[in-house]
Amino acid sequence: MEVLLVKYGYALLFLGVALEGEAILLAGAYLAQRGKFDLSIVIILAVAANVLADQIYYTIARTRGAAWLEARFGRHRQYAQVTGWMTRHANLLLLGNRYIFGFRIIITAASGALGMPPLRFTILNLIASIIWAVPVALLGFYLGAKAEAIYLDAKRYEPWVLLCLLVIAASILLIRHLRRAEWVRDLKLADFHGLVPTLIGIMGGINLISAIWPRSSAHMIAVQRWLPLEVSQHSRPLMLLAGVALLQVTRNLARRKESAWYIAIIALSCSLLLHITRALDLHHSLAAGLLLLYLIYFRRRFYARSDPFSIRKALLLTPALAAVIFAYGFVGLEHMHEQYTWHTGADPFNQAFRCGIFILEPNLQPNTPHAARFLGSLQIAGWLARFYILVLLLRPVILRRRFEAPAEVIENIFRTHSRHSLSAFAVQDDKHHLLVAEGRALIAYATRGSVALSCGDPLAGEEDFKSSVREYLDHCRKNGWTPCIYEAAEERLPVYREFGLQSLKLAEEAMIDLKEFSLAGGKRAGLRAMANKAVKTGMTVQRYDPISRRDPAIDEQLESISAEWLAEKRLPEMGFTLGRFSPEALEGIPVFVVTMESTVKAFCTWLPYRNGQAVVLDLMRKRKDAASGTMDLLLAHSLLQLKDAGIAEASLSNAPLANTGEPHSTLDRGVALLFEKMNFFYGYKNLFQFKKKFFPRWEGRYLVYPAGTDLPRVAYALTGVHSSGGLLQLLLQR
Repeated sequence: MEVLLVKYGYALLFLGVALEGEAILLAGAYLAQRGKFDLSIVIILAVAANVLADQIYYTIARTRGAAWLEARFGRHRQYAQVTGWMTRHANLLLLGNRYIFGFRIIITAASGALGMPPLRFTILNLIASIIWAVPVALLGFYLGAKAEAIYLDAKRYEPWVLLCLLVIAASILLIRHLRRAEWVRDLKLADFHGLVPTLIGIMGGINLISAIWPRSSAHMIAVQRWLPLEVSQHSRPLMLLAGVALLQVTRNLARRKESAWYIAIIALSCSLLLHITRALDLHHSLAAGLLLLYLIYFRRRFYARSDPFSIRKALLLTPALAAVIFAYGFVGLEHMHEQYTWHTGADPFNQAFRCGIFILEPNLQPNTPHAARFLGSLQIAGWLARFYILVLLLRPVILRRRFEAPAEVIENIFRTHSRHSLSAFAVQDDKHHLLVAEGRALIAYATRGSVALSCGDPLAGEEDFKSSVREYLDHCRKNGWTPCIYEAAEERLPVYREFGLQSLKLAEEAMIDLKEFSLAGGKRAGLRAMANKAVKTGMTVQRYDPISRRDPAIDEQLESISAEWLAEKRLPEMGFTLGRFSPEALEGIPVFVVTMESTVKAFCTWLPYRNGQAVVLDLMRKRKDAASGTMDLLLAHSLLQLKDAGIAEASLSNAPLANTGEPHSTLDRGVALLFEKMNFFYGYKNLFQFKKKFFPRWEGRYLVYPAGTDLPRVAYALTGVHSSGGLLQLLLQR
């Protein structure tokens, strides 16, 4: 193979990688080590060849469709398995398809035949090619000459592999036995989830011990056969940082903080590799790998947002601290120049960087105790700065309230001036809260880029409304933001127009007067029929109050329903004017569940406003296998129970981009087009039709903005405040 590659060069490499893959790439990387090829060109060609080949498979399958896929691969025993996987985990399978031997072409073809969008496939295909080509090429470059020796060494581990297989088989038999044990039935999945943060903390402690504890010479000799000694030596500080990071995020993983999840993923990935490079600690690497797989698989459990201020502080302080430590080291080393033995290439400038800024051993030798103490102080100062920056970077995972205004003031204004349903979302702590009108009124807003989006109209009395709008506009202009009001009420539009603002109808809010609401009569006969159909299957609707009687079994089922619903919709948890599920968020608000025997089939939550006289529908989620009419039953009976509780009015929330009337202007036609296209993401049409069954009163909701030229940026910002991943995440999710 090497002879052919040398003879025909990069052309054969490109063709070989496209057709075969690993063997050709390893051979090409090995020749790059011998100076025949350029490694960077080998990697680029490998990525390009792999992308091209997979794009061809994808295009053919997408053109031919699912019938071609069935005819071409239907006889393969992996076919049904792969198509099932693709339905549930398309993104992850495509990213790792080069490492799933025997499945690569089937996974790629399934992506096309099963309807994965071209943009999403192209992005994931490029990423997958890079994360395959780079490590394989580096493996061939650094270990190509030793491949035979490595293979012979691996033969020694065959007994251990056999032992592992026996342990796995015994574990399967043990699990089957335990399933019949009574005490195991009392354990819940929540108990396992609660244990994992503790295990991650233990992993952090193991990292610290591994970084500090010296290794035996036998271990180090074994490591040197695989890696240069410098790799093992320089891994100690990184191991120490990974241990500190895992210990720091343990508590916040239990709080399901999203930032803690990201930090734990990075730290565990480092741990997995570093335990091998330190002393072939395969058992510790296995533990880190299992914890890493858990975090990836249960990604949706970690949704709580965090405050970004500490991260900004860390980014500002990092260059300042680096400059101070460098200056301290350079001046001291220059002043005591004669008290050191300087190795080749060493001088005060590069040693100040090496010892103070980077995690490297000094390239000089102190000749006096004073010089040794100064060198130690420089290294200690560098480590203290690193730990301080690490703490700042980790602090966002600590639960913090984001109110700029005092909580009691916000609550008082909300109780007094919450006229519309959006005010229930405005007081939530994912927004900034600006006090205006001398503290009598409140504006809740979020920023994305240079756009500020107010969550509904200002919470203000009639006498303060105009001045509140003026102060909000001034506040935005001082900060260089484009001011917008999202889902403004129709009756407030004249005030906004006085300030030169424009408006665009975005949604209709479905309002129900509970005093007159009933399932009797012909008006809601269709709704009554669907609800009765669900009742006949054995379903009932009941109110769940976690404060007076929390039931862990119900909490776990609600969490499972929420995760299943998000996975089916292929959406992340949203925000801003949409609720995020958590068991703690259920406290103090009306929650209704549909149960059949002891199984929860669906649930919905309501947020109170207008001093408790009105409620707005927040979360509404169901199981995939819930019977037809489940949601009709849930909403209809919950509305009746709210009516009996003395609530005067209920909002079924907004139907975005719906019922906006006949399009007249270019913007109106754009909204109509959005309603058609965005239904692909959110199912707006179905939501609108579902709410029409209740015969609500429709009230218009508007986007208020300065000028038409701002709309593209405003639309992009709206995507960002509703989804933490923004537009790109929504595209990839589809």
